[in-house]
Amino acid sequence: MKSLKNHISVILSLFILLFSVQFSTVIYKIIQDQNQKLINNYSIVLVSNKKIDTLYLQKIVKEVNLVSKISPKKIVNKLKDSMSSENLTILKISLPFFYSITLNRLPSKERLNEIKSQLLALKQVSRVEIFTKTYEGIYQILQILQLITYIFTTIIALMSILLLFKQIRIWVLEHEEKIKIMGYFGANYWTKSAFLYKLVFIDSFISTLFVSVIFIYLPKSLFVQAKLDALNINIPKFDIVYDIGILFGISLLLSLFIVVIVSRQMSKK
Repeated sequence: MKSLKNHISVILSLFILLFSVQFSTVIYKIIQDQNQKLINNYSIVLVSNKKIDTLYLQKIVKEVNLVSKISPKKIVNKLKDSMSSENLTILKISLPFFYSITLNRLPSKERLNEIKSQLLALKQVSRVEIFTKTYEGIYQILQILQLITYIFTTIIALMSILLLFKQIRIWVLEHEEKIKIMGYFGANYWTKSAFLYKLVFIDSFISTLFVSVIFIYLPKSLFVQAKLDALNINIPKFDIVYDIGILFGISLLLSLFIVVIVSRQMSKK
């Protein structure tokens, strides 16, 4: 019964650790997806008295992805009923060129202001609108969310590792007499510790299985899907081969590492 309790404690520690790692990975992928959506939906409006193209601006601002011309038809259509055809023709000729500039990455507020300054420094450019308030609000929210996730994962991981050390130390103490007897008969270190490695292998597998089941089936629940759809958030698909391999690898390597440290510490006493 006591042995089962210790098993459950190790499995729970590994489960919390792996859950926090996978949760952090999912949040990171969601943030990257939201970043990409922000990049795709965000654009800088530029007014120029001469034609410009993508290659020209890319030489000046490395973040420029695409420069698209904005048609002034809407402006002209609003004025066509109140102006003569001759004046409309003159207006069309005198109107500046309007461009929409998309970026290939998500710059900080400071970098965005630098980009604006670089564009305004061009002689042919008369105005640049970067819509700072809208952009900055979303950008800051994504950055804060990512920071909170990293802090949360780090704290949970440290607590889980400390708990693992404690539980594995209990394991070693419980089997200390068995290990000593094997040592009297000339068993080497690996032979004496083989049962510990077997235990952590089994517990790592079980904890990985539990975490995998949660992240495979929880996003598919109707309740979770409804909430995510309302927020326009897409949860990345759980890769059964890759993600399970990563989780099991983290769990097993960490457990084995702790077993080695604890076993060597106990053998020195």
